[in-house]
Amino acid sequence: MALDAPNGGQRLPVRLGHPSRLSPKTLEVTLLLLGHAVVFFLSLAHDEIVAELVDEGWVIASLAERFEILIGLVLFLCWSLLLLRLVGVLQSAKGPDPQGRDDKDV
Repeated sequence: MALDAPNGGQRLPVRLGHPSRLSPKTLEVTLLLLGHAVVFFLSLAHDEIVAELVDEGWVIASLAERFEILIGLVLFLCWSLLLLRLVGVLQSAKGPDPQGRDDKDV
């Protein structure tokens, strides 16, 4: 079955794999998980990044703490947006409930 062919309302599995063989939703999930990993590792090292920026003269030393908080806030917002989009993609991949119920009835 071609990736762009309609699936007739069937649920499609969302899985990781090679990008050239992935459906668009699965590719999006893979990229969202990669984005989560990048934001996670940047959040682990954001204080060292600020220290390097101070050493190189890009940030004034007296403002380093504020800049570190700002970077942390931006990373938190990026993480939140990635997570919201991931939940949306997974909800849309779940498809309609065969029994006609929605999640509010459960």
